[in-house]
Amino acid sequence: MDIRSILVNVDLDSANSTVLRYAVHLAEQMDAELIGVAADDPSLALIGLDGGVAAADFYPMERSGIEKRLAAAEAQFHSLVPTGMKTQWRAYLAPEVQSVIDTARIADLIVTGATKSPTFQEQRRVDLAQLILGAGRPVLDVAQNATAFACEKIVIGWKDTREARREAADAMPFLQRAKHVLAVTVGEGDRAAERRSLDDLLVWLAGHGVTASGDLIENKEGLDDVLESTSRTYQADLVVSGAYGHSRMREWLFGGMTRNLLEANTLNRLFSN
Repeated sequence: MDIRSILVNVDLDSANSTVLRYAVHLAEQMDAELIGVAADDPSLALIGLDGGVAAADFYPMERSGIEKRLAAAEAQFHSLVPTGMKTQWRAYLAPEVQSVIDTARIADLIVTGATKSPTFQEQRRVDLAQLILGAGRPVLDVAQNATAFACEKIVIGWKDTREARREAADAMPFLQRAKHVLAVTVGEGDRAAERRSLDDLLVWLAGHGVTASGDLIENKEGLDDVLESTSRTYQADLVVSGAYGHSRMREWLFGGMTRNLLEANTLNRLFSN
């Protein structure tokens, strides 16, 4: 599937435009429409037994502040978008993650990332796991140190699961642009079946014009950072991974390797579920 529309989550508290600049460059390379989404919702402050009065005073003040930041985010968005690029801007007085999930229906890809609050100097980010599970679209989480979009070297985390198959298909527009693709399977004990599955993936990729090599890595220690460390050694521009777990309770419980990748914010990672 071609990427024709890209949704970028614009953080209101960020003085850093890394994610937005990355998304703009990506949209240029893909010749895609760029959809900027920014959102926040006022919180109700209840004080003492008669919190209603305090909330009534506090709500309009916070709403006004959010509206000003939404306007500033829109101005930054338009200032970074080149002339001639097709764009949309959507701003919401609503929870951030849910606003992005709801708007995902008009996008082929979501771009987001961790940002630094200029006020508190701490990392602020959307709930990435919630976004991946709820959006129904691939999610590209941009590395903190990213300067521009690149996909010359891609690592695919491969496991014979529904999520991994979905991931490989969703990543095809990137894989077909890459010069070097490495598919990695972290062994779990059945080496013959894992090698057969990995080889089948390479044949399927070749049928789509993607030349890739495969590596079956033993992990006798049961480490969760094998895919991450391999991607760093390979100097990957992008890591492609299915977001899968081992059980469902009140919410998805991600497997250890997926949880590790969710936090690996010095790598650009493309997740599918």
